[in-house]
Amino acid sequence: MPTSFTLPLALLAFAANSLFCRFALSEQSIDPGSFTVIRLISGALTLMALMQFRGELNLKFLRDRNSWLAGGSLFGYAVAFSYAYTSLTTGTGALILFGIVQLTLIGAHLLSGQRLKSLEWVGIGLSISGFVVLMMPSAQTPEWNVALLMAVSGVCWALFTLLGKRSQESASASITHGFVIASFLAVLVAPWLIQAPKLSGSGATWALLSGVAASGLGYIIWYQVIKKISVLQASVAQLSVPVIAFIAGAIGLGEEIRMISVLASMLVLGGIGLVFISKR
Repeated sequence: MPTSFTLPLALLAFAANSLFCRFALSEQSIDPGSFTVIRLISGALTLMALMQFRGELNLKFLRDRNSWLAGGSLFGYAVAFSYAYTSLTTGTGALILFGIVQLTLIGAHLLSGQRLKSLEWVGIGLSISGFVVLMMPSAQTPEWNVALLMAVSGVCWALFTLLGKRSQESASASITHGFVIASFLAVLVAPWLIQAPKLSGSGATWALLSGVAASGLGYIIWYQVIKKISVLQASVAQLSVPVIAFIAGAIGLGEEIRMISVLASMLVLGGIGLVFISKR
């Protein structure tokens, strides 16, 4: 499938994941530890079933260093994100998470010997400026330990993206192996993760939707996409996720639409467009 179709699909999955986490954790229908464990295990089981159906499931990846790095980074991202999300506003969490992702991926892009064109600098500046304007109204000064936790989540996600970019395996194999290892780590530390268990039917449902659809299947699409685009493009494209979530909230939840949010969203999307156009 063309990148023009799969990239928006992956970003839609990311936005859906954000909404699922928001519904589950902000309503306190499930504790962060249980949400993370269910999310990772359900994703792993679904992907393993798909691999088994295609006759591609084997355990050789358990001896592969990159598979363990991918699994560890996915586990770190999922745990840190879930726990930080419960103590941060949507705007603050997004600013820290995506800010760290941008710094890490753009830094990796520059360290690889790539130089940024003038149009790319303009695109990055516009998209980040629009993103900050969009998120600032709901941002608050966070406690340093919670901010650090979300920053760790951002670094782990950036590492997970870079590993997918460089993986020699198919996207489905890479994601399956990462999920299996991440779910193994989640089970291993579950007694420490789930210290104050709280689980309802709605909370479990949101966790399953996050694990099976938005994370499991969504990440396969993402790993397919990032092999076809640059690290810089992968970095700035993710700034559209809060924009998609904003549009979904306005349409599906009837949230207020403010002109400043519309203009900020246009800045983000315009900046992303400039980065992609500059590569042609």
